[in-house]
Amino acid sequence: MDTFARGQDVPRYARMVPFDEIADTKNDFNLNIPRYIDASEPEDLHDISAHLRGGIPERDVEALGAFWRVMPSLRASLFEPGDRPGYVQLRISAAEVKAHILAHAEFAALRAQVTCRFVEWREASARTLAEYGEGSHPKVLISTVAEDLLARFKSVPLLDAYAVYQHLMDYWAATLQDDAYSIAADGWVARPVRIVETNKKGQAKDKGWVCDLVPKRLVVARWFAAEKAALDGAQAELDAVSASLTEVEEEHGGEDGALGTLEKLGPKEVKAQ
Repeated sequence: MDTFARGQDVPRYARMVPFDEIADTKNDFNLNIPRYIDASEPEDLHDISAHLRGGIPERDVEALGAFWRVMPSLRASLFEPGDRPGYVQLRISAAEVKAHILAHAEFAALRAQVTCRFVEWREASARTLAEYGEGSHPKVLISTVAEDLLARFKSVPLLDAYAVYQHLMDYWAATLQDDAYSIAADGWVARPVRIVETNKKGQAKDKGWVCDLVPKRLVVARWFAAEKAALDGAQAELDAVSASLTEVEEEHGGEDGALGTLEKLGPKEVKAQ
């Protein structure tokens, strides 16, 4: 929407096409997008010499120019001249590259910048969310916090601000949206309710409980931690017994096994055998 509303030219994504180009005989008013925008991924060029003789083509390193502009000394700490012109080699082993980058001062500075932007947005959004309540408008809420997030990250290098924005929108669609509409309708009410279903015979069956605003796992962790631990222990014991039973069935359930003639392995059948 930003690209469209602002008429932005974005490489391999969008551009303003003059009318004369559309009317040109080669296009003949055809508005098929690939005629005007090449959205294909750049070809991954293989260097046969590097494959056969080793080394990293300088061309591949130069292609990461956006990273070196932000972290110029990182490049020098990773690469050194190779054994022939046009190629470089790593100063460290390939297995150490990730740890080396994470520990580098310039990367740490970038990470600190990103973290600072996020913390600032989180604090501002927390105030907005705290003021949200019954009668509020969910679409206004998400527009406010999402546009603020996008604006804060647009100037951060190496990050796609729209990818950060999309993380929030995915969470909004999956979880936050339902909570926002619930609060707008009923306010900040976290009331557990039981799920009772009635079968065809008119008999009511209790299927457990839910809490719309607060996830069940948080309710259980806060007020039923001991019971949850006991259930987890019992489940682990049940899993161990089930595994042992499976081993017995596999060992003695074959055609020549002691239990091979049984149609099922129940207490009655086993005792009879």
